[in-house]
Amino acid sequence: MMRALTAFGIATLILVCFGLYNGVYLAKAHERELQRLNTEIAKEGEAIRVLKAEWSYLNQPERLQALARKHLALAPTSPKQIVVLASLPLRGEGWSSAPPVVDFNDLPRRAEPTVPVPLAKPQRAEH
Repeated sequence: MMRALTAFGIATLILVCFGLYNGVYLAKAHERELQRLNTEIAKEGEAIRVLKAEWSYLNQPERLQALARKHLALAPTSPKQIVVLASLPLRGEGWSSAPPVVDFNDLPRRAEPTVPVPLAKPQRAEH
């Protein structure tokens, strides 16, 4: 009886030691993963700060105004450009609102196939 109890105690001790070893190993692995993720988060935060600084620079009103002057042909509105709504032509008078008419008979035709293509018969679903 004493030998069985001793063997059971030693087996339990070995299993507990093995479980503790695995637990410590897993904890260290999780700690390394957490450290890696924190480093990655710090790098992403730095990249976000750099992008925000670049965005602030690119959106400076003076810079945008200089670019608009350089690339856009904008001028102040002259009094000649301002009109009264009543002076504009009505929709039917000066322009056509109907879509253009296309005559499909005038389009070139494709060559008809020489071999007739059999049509597939619809299959009934049987229940």
